[in-house]
Amino acid sequence: MTGLFDRYYLNLILAVLFILGIGLSLYVIYSLPSDLQLIDDYQPEFLSVYLVVGLTFILGVVATVMGMRYKREIVVFRDRIAEASKTEANESSNKTTISLDGVKNGLNQPGGLKDTLQGGLHAVCKQLDAGQGALYLTQESDGKRTVELKAGYALTIGESSVISYEVGEGLIGQAVAGARTLYIDDVPEGYIKIISGLGSASPRYLLIVPIRQKEQVIGALELASFTNLDEDQRKFVEESAQLIAGKISTQA
Repeated sequence: MTGLFDRYYLNLILAVLFILGIGLSLYVIYSLPSDLQLIDDYQPEFLSVYLVVGLTFILGVVATVMGMRYKREIVVFRDRIAEASKTEANESSNKTTISLDGVKNGLNQPGGLKDTLQGGLHAVCKQLDAGQGALYLTQESDGKRTVELKAGYALTIGESSVISYEVGEGLIGQAVAGARTLYIDDVPEGYIKIISGLGSASPRYLLIVPIRQKEQVIGALELASFTNLDEDQRKFVEESAQLIAGKISTQA
């Protein structure tokens, strides 16, 4: 784009020189009677010359101004095309890198239900470059329904830790109780921490998708991301949750 702007300023300089040249031409023509030592400075024969040069000057100025505006519009138009192309490339990249086949392969990991859930969650998080992921299943005890963590991805908790929520409690409990997807695109600073060997950071985006078996919600899938999850990616997570639900039903 630097070359475009360089040409723009070069054209601007040429336009200024053109206007100065027209002005100088008018002065020279106006001075002709005096330079020719004519008795009367005003000669009717020169009127047509004045009119032609003046009209040419006006048309030249109009054409120059319109040409400069057009060139600036071209620069803006090319910028917008470049941005649109970049956006389309990113969306196309997202569509080509996410695949339910990867989730299916993850769910076919050998072992018990925990290994199955861990493999499916890992496949979803890896394809979306999620910072963290968690998979919860519902359970009922003494007439009280809770949602308990069963698998995690990049969580900063010990393997023996037990994390559970009552249905309706917190965001996880709300997603299960309302059987609806929750997407938060402005997670408060410090709400979630992702810790690595390089330090810790707070993701900005949070997606919670209920896991359904027919009309019953049996769990929830939670993802935390540093980048926005577009509609296709969220749909991918919802479809992955259905695959997980189907796998759970076969191992129940």
